[in-house]
Amino acid sequence: MPGQLLAPNASMGSAGRPLPQATNQQQAGNGPFIRYARPANRVGYQYVSPANPFGQLVTNPLPQAPGYLRYLNVTTQMQGNAGTGGTGAADAPYNFYTFVMFKDAWGTPLIIGDGYRILYLITKYAGMAGLFTAATIANLPSWSAIAATGAFAFRARLALEGVTGYGVVSIGSASLLPTLQLNTGSSAQLFSVAPSVAPGPVTISVDEAFYDVDPNNPVQPPGNGSTFQASVITGNQNFGAGSASRVQLPRTGGYLTVVILDVRDANNARQDVWNSTGRIQLYIDGVPRFDESFGEAVDRMFEESAGVVRDTGILVYSFKNSLSQVQLGLLDTLETSLQTTSGSQLEVQMAPWGSGGTPPYTLSATLVQLVPAGPIMQGLNEV
Repeated sequence: MPGQLLAPNASMGSAGRPLPQATNQQQAGNGPFIRYARPANRVGYQYVSPANPFGQLVTNPLPQAPGYLRYLNVTTQMQGNAGTGGTGAADAPYNFYTFVMFKDAWGTPLIIGDGYRILYLITKYAGMAGLFTAATIANLPSWSAIAATGAFAFRARLALEGVTGYGVVSIGSASLLPTLQLNTGSSAQLFSVAPSVAPGPVTISVDEAFYDVDPNNPVQPPGNGSTFQASVITGNQNFGAGSASRVQLPRTGGYLTVVILDVRDANNARQDVWNSTGRIQLYIDGVPRFDESFGEAVDRMFEESAGVVRDTGILVYSFKNSLSQVQLGLLDTLETSLQTTSGSQLEVQMAPWGSGGTPPYTLSATLVQLVPAGPIMQGLNEV
C-alpha cells in the first residue's frame, strides 16, 4: 500500500524548511527511502558535570553525520557518594532535567518541555520509542532506581521519526546542524529526602541514531522537511475538587498523534482527580469528540498499549493505531491522526472532577503533532 498525499487544511501551520544536504538528494531507483538509507549510530558527545551536578546548562554541539537524524539517545548517570537516606521525588529521576529543547538548524523548536514529560511521558505513550513494556524507561536494563546515595541511571530517547523514515532531520551539513539544550534542576526537585552527602558528578551521554545515506546513491526521506513536534501546554484556568470545569488548552495546529494529559495540584504533585464515577469529554472546537467514562478511558489505554501500566494522574488519547487497535509505534499510516488547525480549540471536561492532594488543580497536555512540509503522507511509506 504506497503512501498517498492528502492536501492539508489551508490554515495549517507550515513546517520548517527542508534542511540542506552536502549533496543534491534525489530518490534512487523506484523503491522506498529505507531501502537505500540504512540505520546507523554514532557518538554525539559526553558531558561530565562539575562536582555539583545541579543547576547546569548543557549545550554541547551535536556532530555531523552523513544522513538524517532519527533520534538521540540521552543517557544520564549520577554518581553517588557516601551519603545515605536519599529518596527520589514522585517524578524522579526524569525531573532531574527541568528543561529540554531540541531545535532544527533554522532555530525552530521541535521538542520543548520539562524532563518528566519530554523524556518519560513521550517515550512511554507517543509510539516513537520502545513498544509495549519496553516503552517504560524503568523496564529497560539500563535503568537504575535512585539509591540511598543519590546514584541513578536512565536512558531516554528524544525521537524525531514519527513513522518509519518520516519526520527525520538532516545532519549532513556541518554548517547547518540542530542543537540540544538540557537544563538540570535542583536537589530539592529531584529528591523528596536528599542523601546525607550530596551526590555527583553526573555524566550525560548523547548518541545519534540516523539513516546513513550513500553519497553515490543519494535518497531523500518521505515528506522531507516534515517534522513531528513535541511540546507541553498548560490549561488556561485552574479548577477545584468536585467542580465540572471545562479546561481550555492553548490553541495549536497540526496533525496530532498523541495527547497526554496530566493533572497536578497546588504543590505540583500529580493527582488522580479523574473521577472514577464521572465522564471525561475531549472537545474539539466546541464539539465533544470523545465522551467516555473514566473506566472506559482506562480500559482503552490498557488495550491500545497492550497492558502498559497507567501513571498516576495521566490520561492519554492516542491517534497512532490506524493498523491495529494496539499502537504499533513507527508502523502506522497516519490515517487516524487528529487534524487540527492553528485556530482549533482543545478543551477537557470531567463531570465532576474528583479530589486529592491540595487543590486547586492544573491540567497540562503533552502533545506530539505532525507539521507537514506540504501534503501529509498517509499510507505505508516503507513499501
